[in-house]
Amino acid sequence: MKKILFAIFAVAAFALTGCEKKGGLDIMSLDPNAFDNTEFKCWKFTIENAGVLNGTMYAWDTEYNLICTLQATYKQSGNKAIINYEQTPADDKEGCESKNDF
Repeated sequence: MKKILFAIFAVAAFALTGCEKKGGLDIMSLDPNAFDNTEFKCWKFTIENAGVLNGTMYAWDTEYNLICTLQATYKQSGNKAIINYEQTPADDKEGCESKNDF
């Protein structure tokens, strides 16, 4: 979990460069409390910032925690990041996190 959080914050640090938001999910319109906070799944998420940062990562977490983290990342980017996420197949934490390139 520490690796994932560190990676997300590293992505957020790169995303601080400004750009105009085009496309992507309106992550701030989601209410994390409306999503599951018990079942862990593998999530693929992408954070882009006008070509300055194009990052895709995988996290083994609940959808609630993922949304909270992505919302924090969006705020740290100055509300400029383009964020998308989706569930992806993996049976366990190791299988999910092994999809990351770092």
